[in-house]
Amino acid sequence: MKKNILFVLMVILLFGCTNDPRSRQPDNTATARVDQPKPAEEKSAWSVYDPDPDHPWNRVFRQLYQRTSVNGEVYGADELDPLLWFDTTHLLNGTSHRQSLQVLDEFLTTHAENLIHEPLKRAMFQRDLWAVFDWLTAQPEPYPSQRQALATRLAQIIRKVALSKEEILSLPDNYALEAASNTFPAKVPADHPEIAFLPSDIFQPNSAWVAMGREGGPIAQTHTESFPFLGRSVFLVFVRSPDGRIETLNFINALNTDPSHTLTNGLDVALVRRMLLIDDQGELVLSPLVETVQIRHFNPAQNFHEFELNRAHLFDGRTGGLILKADIFLLFMSHGDVFEMPDLPALKATIPHICTGCHFEHPPLPNPGNTQSIISYSRYNFPLPENGRPSLFATTWSDEAQTVIQWKRNHETWGSLQALWIQTSP
Repeated sequence: MKKNILFVLMVILLFGCTNDPRSRQPDNTATARVDQPKPAEEKSAWSVYDPDPDHPWNRVFRQLYQRTSVNGEVYGADELDPLLWFDTTHLLNGTSHRQSLQVLDEFLTTHAENLIHEPLKRAMFQRDLWAVFDWLTAQPEPYPSQRQALATRLAQIIRKVALSKEEILSLPDNYALEAASNTFPAKVPADHPEIAFLPSDIFQPNSAWVAMGREGGPIAQTHTESFPFLGRSVFLVFVRSPDGRIETLNFINALNTDPSHTLTNGLDVALVRRMLLIDDQGELVLSPLVETVQIRHFNPAQNFHEFELNRAHLFDGRTGGLILKADIFLLFMSHGDVFEMPDLPALKATIPHICTGCHFEHPPLPNPGNTQSIISYSRYNFPLPENGRPSLFATTWSDEAQTVIQWKRNHETWGSLQALWIQTSP
């Protein structure tokens, strides 16, 4: 990850900070301590995998995902990704490290993987642990021995809860379930273009929505290759013209041939993140589970909406588990642990403020929402090798998944997991 890009984005997106947060000494007093008594209502928030908050699966999840701010507020139970940054020291030293080893060892010695057999929960649990594993192994320093100790235990559990390929492919289509629940409108109301919507036909092969790929690599290259994602998800860009599928295809082709092309009023762009899982043979498999959906509607100015997978909502089965987000922790393309730097002005960044940090018009045009804000096309601030221009085309989930899986197989985090996977007895 390029440090200059990280620093610029930190300045732009994190409230105008001008001092590099890595220059400050972490305040480890802000990290969670699982040995402290927990109020009943706080414990119940962590009853994700079982109604009993002290169930081994809940204890592992809570230990790895819980963070506590300097004012005592607890976070993490409703977060899709662990609140861990590249320079986080939480889990790597002191009490949090010792307790992590203890919780993981108890899970392994009691064979707690046998306590829950529901494929959906096993899939999510593997996904949650895999994210922490990649954080540990993406860099060797600091605390190399502590990283290795945690990674070794996590690799064992990741393998023990793995599903077969058939079980992974049989997981529910949570996006379809969410769309069918009618929690959100399927289209933008004409008189309220700012309203959040969740299109029901985005994955239908003949709809106006077209998946957009790129020759030479993943369409969402920076999302795929950067922390915290590191190739554990397949990101795919979808485009929809209000004039139908043929015009959407024409728009994608125009991006290759007409650099001055501007957006059609009413056009939609969606970035969909779909979960990869590791099957019981150690192979990467694209699951049906959608993790996030980021939608922009141009009217002509951009309206931003982000949906994120929520475990509790997913497990209750009434919807697909996608909830609308108003603010998020800044993990993508960022550094500086906000829980270990109490002088930062806020923990979260709001939507759309966080979105416009990257998806802005450049140069500004009289018609807001020009094609420069589609990074897959413009590559503004995120150039391809040798500043190459992308060649865009219509693609499929299957083809994009193969591109991402190939990238992940060549990444050092996957090599680390494979080495430990082989050492782990079934």
